[in-house]
Amino acid sequence: MEKEYYTVGEVSKLCDIPVRTLHYYDEIGLLIPAKKDGDTGYRYYAKSQLLHVNIIKQFKVQGYNIKEIKERLANHTASVSREALQQKLSEIKEDIEGLILLEKRLEYYLNALNYQDHQPHIHADKLPPMKVLFIRNKGAADPVGFMKRFAGLEALIKKEKCNAVGPVMAVYYDDYHVYDPMNADIEVCVPVQEAGEGSDYIRDFGNVEVVSAIHYGPYRNEYQTYGLMMEWMEKEGFEMCGNAIEKYLIDPVLTEHEEEFITELLIPVRKR
Repeated sequence: MEKEYYTVGEVSKLCDIPVRTLHYYDEIGLLIPAKKDGDTGYRYYAKSQLLHVNIIKQFKVQGYNIKEIKERLANHTASVSREALQQKLSEIKEDIEGLILLEKRLEYYLNALNYQDHQPHIHADKLPPMKVLFIRNKGAADPVGFMKRFAGLEALIKKEKCNAVGPVMAVYYDDYHVYDPMNADIEVCVPVQEAGEGSDYIRDFGNVEVVSAIHYGPYRNEYQTYGLMMEWMEKEGFEMCGNAIEKYLIDPVLTEHEEEFITELLIPVRKR
């Protein structure tokens, strides 16, 4: 004779689900036992609830959280299931895209950490065209000033719902003859994959000839590498035609030791 009610232990064995999970589902109202013994507090589940247990398990496999499972159980029809599955599939695709972008960023940082020879590698190059999300303001060009700029850029990335696809950069707009480190005109920016509609903080960037060099160590010593770049440009017949750009390959995010910092310095140039 088929049973009408099952104990927690029996449901656990029949449906391969931990007893503590069934207790939790009862507490949150996801799966309430059909009856409880007033004296012992024992829970008893109706035969029809065995199917509900397996439905919940399937929803969990499909990636739904508890709140979403409750909503699905409250309106469990084929049409609603179709819409819910389409929505979940769209969310999963977005998650996959985000993970692919994260993989690329982590690979970029890992490659940057492989710089070993501490040579500047000065050479002419082409900075490819890209879209960047940017913030430009005047302020101190010290660690605290840059920390504030980078924090603002990170907040803007979230606000504009953009995906960063490269390292953070800085553009220096002041003429070096009148450069004031306490009131420097600096833009910080980052390449993004998706441009927000009509955003005032996304612009075209790059698509320019540059002289590139790798600087190793503290930012305060960058002038030495810039000096080598200017000497190389003079020798090779180049002149500066734009604002200096710094690309932060290994920065305080990756190491607290400033002697391990690696920065790519870029100077837009043209032939004399």
